[in-house]
Amino acid sequence: MAGRILVVDGLPTNRITMKVRLASACYEVSTASSGAEALRLARLIHPQIVLIGANLPDMDGPALCNAMRALPCAADLPVLVQASGANRVSALRAGATALIDARCDELTLLARIRGLMRHETGGLEHPAPGMAEAAAGFAAESRPHAVFVADRPATALGWRHALQDRVDFAISVREPEHALAEAASARVADLYLIAADIQQPGDGLRLLSELRARPRSREAAVVIALRPGRGEMMPVALDLGAGDVLPWDLARPDAAPETAMRLQAQLARKHEADRRRHETQRNMRWAMTDPLTGLHNRRFALPRLAELAAEAQERQGVLAVMLMDLDHFKQVNDIHGHPAGDAVLAGIAARLAATLPEGALLARIGGEEFLAVLPDCPARAARRVAENLRHAVMAAPIPLPQGCTAAELCVTISVGVALGHGGPHLPPVDPEALLASADRALLNAKSSGRNRIVMASTVIAA
Repeated sequence: MAGRILVVDGLPTNRITMKVRLASACYEVSTASSGAEALRLARLIHPQIVLIGANLPDMDGPALCNAMRALPCAADLPVLVQASGANRVSALRAGATALIDARCDELTLLARIRGLMRHETGGLEHPAPGMAEAAAGFAAESRPHAVFVADRPATALGWRHALQDRVDFAISVREPEHALAEAASARVADLYLIAADIQQPGDGLRLLSELRARPRSREAAVVIALRPGRGEMMPVALDLGAGDVLPWDLARPDAAPETAMRLQAQLARKHEADRRRHETQRNMRWAMTDPLTGLHNRRFALPRLAELAAEAQERQGVLAVMLMDLDHFKQVNDIHGHPAGDAVLAGIAARLAATLPEGALLARIGGEEFLAVLPDCPARAARRVAENLRHAVMAAPIPLPQGCTAAELCVTISVGVALGHGGPHLPPVDPEALLASADRALLNAKSSGRNRIVMASTVIAA
């Protein structure tokens, strides 16, 4: 199923019709005939979207929306409310995510639901840790920033004049090319209000597509304004990523309060999505990062090593794997205490990271053991890099925290190096075999006196 939807309507015919329409689109649909039943079901099934219709026997749509928002399981739940007249503003004040019209066609409704479902999944296709694009920054000023783009500057200026005292964000008026240029240069707006027809019919939707396709602006909130008679464009705009669609006369005195609230609602959803996305990315980094050194941990490093091994095989390259272990580290903790040991580990990690060439993988995979993986690194280059790492560690003492038995400490490392050769006539590069080989070389380095490098079975003395 594509998702769980709760339909609430007082008329059996409406409930049945809506259930058939949504079930045919492969949604899992539950229905309720009253507000009380809807609240009970929301606690029980945890829907992903709630559609509130009319004719409820115990409360109207805004009251039910407000009651939904009070449920712990539904505080951020998308709620679509069928409302007309004064109830439209009341529903928005009660926390409605969007308003639906009783005459709403099936294509538009399904497009709106698809957009909300995309928002609820939070964009699960997050980049891999360590490869994420920089998050789009907010405008420099403290207030959120909106950009209005219309067919003529006068139209957008009229929108701004009618709304600027009703909203708590700054508003700029831009030409389409200027808006795109700013987005490309990191001056991304939090919200865009775009006319569907600017110079040519539908070119506002092309601007929407461009903004959604660009890394810096793809998370911005976008609202489309439609001219009368262009209702067929509404589902297209929603499917392209518009959060809402407003009528062209959105700045009319009797429409401006609703317009302001709908724009504020889109901005609030954008900020909540930002918070969730950043929290997810932070949790992913924490899950794959060693908190003491800031390096990748074993959970990240081993799968990444397997990827690099496969790439070496495909490109017929040489993959260098290095295991590094701090010499006599147990004595550091036993003599100087664990704060000293932590300082040594963090200091050595920083030196290793600063010395390794760009493109190398560095991770802490054990207590005092580090892993470095270097793509396209043949034996002579690997030996040189390993020697650089060994010298970087022993080049200067590591400062210790106050309260330790010494102010600084000299440390050394032992290094084991293994090489994997990729090629069409060679066995596949085996990451586990490479690790085992590097580990044997590291043990040889330790048993040969420490502070030295072993490449495969050849000892390079310090």
